[in-house]
Amino acid sequence: MTFRHTLMSLIVAFSFGAAGVFAQDYQMQQEPQADMDVSDTQLEQFAEAQVSIIEIQQDFSGRLQEVEDPDRAHELQVQANEEMTGAVAEAGLDVESFNAIAMAIQNSPELQQRLTQLLQDQH
Repeated sequence: MTFRHTLMSLIVAFSFGAAGVFAQDYQMQQEPQADMDVSDTQLEQFAEAQVSIIEIQQDFSGRLQEVEDPDRAHELQVQANEEMTGAVAEAGLDVESFNAIAMAIQNSPELQQRLTQLLQDQH
């Protein structure tokens, strides 16, 4: 399995649970819209943010395994969350939109297919 294929698989799999990434800082005030109309631009922004988030999670996961001090572990978790929020913003989305798109992807085979195709086309 190539690195690109593995990364694409991770991204698609991650999108199924991506809405929980910011759960500590964001509380959904509406029911998720399964039938949300996601533009190609929004989907591209989502994919870009998600790639960055996966990289951040991998980096901090390694760091957290080496930490025994609970306070330091909490600091790293806060820092990781801030970096993930920044990655979403850099991609052109806000956390609320990112989470809404993630929920829509989770509930829509058509959106899952569009995301997969988008990622394949980019690589």
